[in-house]
Order: sequence, then C-alpha cells, then structure tokens
Amino acid sequence: MSTVDKLRSLGTEAILIAGRERHVARGHLLALDGVRGLAILMVIGCHAFESDYESRGFVYRVIGESLHYGNTGVDLFFVLSGFLITGILFDSLKDDGYFRKFYARRALRILPLYYGVLLVCLLLTYPLHLHWGSMGWLLLLYLQNLRPEAIAEFAPGKHLALYHFWSLAVEEQFYLVWPAVVFWVRTRSGLLRTMLIGSAGAVVVRVAMLLLGASTVAIHETTICRADSLLLGGVLALLYRSPDWQTVKRWAPWACMAAVASYGAMSSFSNAHFGRAPTRSLLWSEGLSYTVLSIGFACLIAWSLMPGSVCSWIFQRGWLRFLGKYSYGLYVLHVLVLSALAIPLRMALLEATHNKAVAVVGAGLACFGISIVAAYASYHLYEKHFLKLKHHFDYSRKTLNHGSPDDAFTR
Repeated sequence: MSTVDKLRSLGTEAILIAGRERHVARGHLLALDGVRGLAILMVIGCHAFESDYESRGFVYRVIGESLHYGNTGVDLFFVLSGFLITGILFDSLKDDGYFRKFYARRALRILPLYYGVLLVCLLLTYPLHLHWGSMGWLLLLYLQNLRPEAIAEFAPGKHLALYHFWSLAVEEQFYLVWPAVVFWVRTRSGLLRTMLIGSAGAVVVRVAMLLLGASTVAIHETTICRADSLLLGGVLALLYRSPDWQTVKRWAPWACMAAVASYGAMSSFSNAHFGRAPTRSLLWSEGLSYTVLSIGFACLIAWSLMPGSVCSWIFQRGWLRFLGKYSYGLYVLHVLVLSALAIPLRMALLEATHNKAVAVVGAGLACFGISIVAAYASYHLYEKHFLKLKHHFDYSRKTLNHGSPDDAFTR
C-alpha cells in the first residue's frame, strides 16, 4: 500500500495529525507567533496607558481595569515558554549535545539583547547619574528577583526603569534547572507526574509564604512560586505529543473559557466581598489565581493549535504575528522607552489639548510605536547576527523523539 493510500485509510483526522507532525518537524508553529503577539500587546497595554482611572467615570474605570489585567500577559509568556522549552528538551533527549546545544541556542537568543541593554545603561551611569546599588550585580547574574520588592520598583535613574526585568530572571532560572530534570526523568509519564506535582507544590508554597507573612510582590516574582505557569505549559507540550491530544482538542476551548470566566468572576467577587477579610482574598489572588489563569492560557494555546479553529485563524493574522516575532525586544525595550518619554509626552499633549484622556492615549501610542521601531532595529541590526550562529548547534534529526525542534518562542 502506498503512503497516500495509507493516509487515506486512516481518515481525515489522521491526515491532519500527520500534517501537524510535519509542521512541528519544520520547527515553527505559526499560530504561536500570534499568541506571543497577544501576550506582548497585553503587557504594553497595561504599562503604556497606566493612569489613575479609579477617580474617573464608569467607562474610564472599565477600560482602565481591562488594561490593568494586561499584566497577566506575563503569565501567558510563562505558559508558552514552558510549552516550547519542554517540547524542545523532550524532543532532543537522544541528541549527544543535549545540554550544550540547548544552552548555546538559548544564550544566542536571550543574552545579547539583555546584556547589551545592561551595558548601555552602565555606560550611561556617570552622565545620567544612575544609582545601581547591589541590584547591578544581581542583574548581571539574573538574580534580580531575589530582591523582589527592590526590582519591582527599580529605577536607577529619573528617566530609566528596569522593573520588568524580574520576569526575565524567572525564565532564565527555569532554563537553568529544567533541562537537567527532563534529562533525569526522561519518560513522558514520569515528566507529566513531575510537572503536575510541581504545579501543586507551587500553590502550596505560595499559600505557605502568604501565611508566614511574605509580601505579595515576593510571591509574584519568586521563581518557585511561579513554577506552575511554566510547568503547566510543559504538561501541554507532552500532551501535544501523545494520543491524548485528541481529547485535549475536544475540551480545550471549553476549559479555556471556563478558566478565564472563573478567574474574572473570582477576582471580582474577591474584591467585592473579601474586603474585610484580606486573608481570604489573598488566598485566592496569590494562592489559586495563578494556577487557574495558567490552565486557561494553556488551553488557549491548545485551541490555537487546532487547524481551522477560530483561535488558529486569529493568531495567524499578520499583525499579531509581527508583534510576536519581535516580542522579546518589545518586552525588554518598551519600559525603557516609557520611562524616558511617557511623562514628557503626556505633559506636552495635556498642554496642547487640555484633555487628560487624549494625553494618556496619545503618549501611550507614541511610546508603543517607538518601542516597535526600536525592537525591529535591534533584531535586524544586532540580534540577528548572533542568531545566525545557531546553525552551529542544530539538533540531529536522527536523534529526535518528535520532529526537529526549534525555539518558536523567540525564533
């Protein structure tokens, strides 16, 4: 029987599965560019249009609160990282250069821009009168989240902020440890069990820290507390490579909507009814909400990987994939642009229009546009030269468990 006859005998669903596997073998899933685009759009929307909307009218409060929830775009990035990194590691378990190739490829993608930005900032220390304190050394070692309260508001100068770098430390620490865990456990069933136990453990650690008096910032920015976001993404990666994927596809849209609705409803209920019982409110917001949100985002990613689905169509739109392609640069650079330009632009627009809403929106859009230009220029003039070196560390197709993994998170 020919290959075509075999595929026909398997039916339409099998053909779709084979097509999906061939797509994975090419190492890039187009819809995930759009998922990254959504994540960075959420984060920048939260930062660029921040204002005191609580004192405004109902419409402003609704818009402001919606934009505020954009900070969960970081959670979406975490889940997506867990999905892609775990998939890469599992696929390359039989490769002789398992550790060397993974870390080399990660370094070539992440380190040039990160350390390039730090180097420029350090060179500006004297002319801009910047003050680094101990945070300078922590930033160099990707340990800035060890001082969560400090990094959450860190600004070495009046017009230079780096408070968003905490999440880069979380991801880098995950990249440092997780390859060894995957290599040691190795089996799909063992890894699934490890990740589910680890996810439950993250919830327990958050609750324990909360009851012991830890700050919400410390819980928010500590890697072990955010492990469930990364690990649940990893669970999805292994389900994607198993026969259970058909069940996941069937339930993912409903589970995604249920998780997002539960998150929104519980957050609103917590704010409205637990005001006099802050511990109960925090048990939701710091204990369970991260996990519920991560499940919702994992299901959103699964939904986006279903050929012909509405999510697949949305996330393959060109403008979202464009933002996704440059999402790493956008994330690293947008706060620098905002800290330098947002206030001056708002003041100029307020003086010209005497309208605060116009000033906030206009300055936010201008900074967003400048951030896109900066990220685009950084990628093509600087980062791309390092990425060209990744071919020296390509995985061997003969040793892969499933296709040829490439880092679809940051290309």
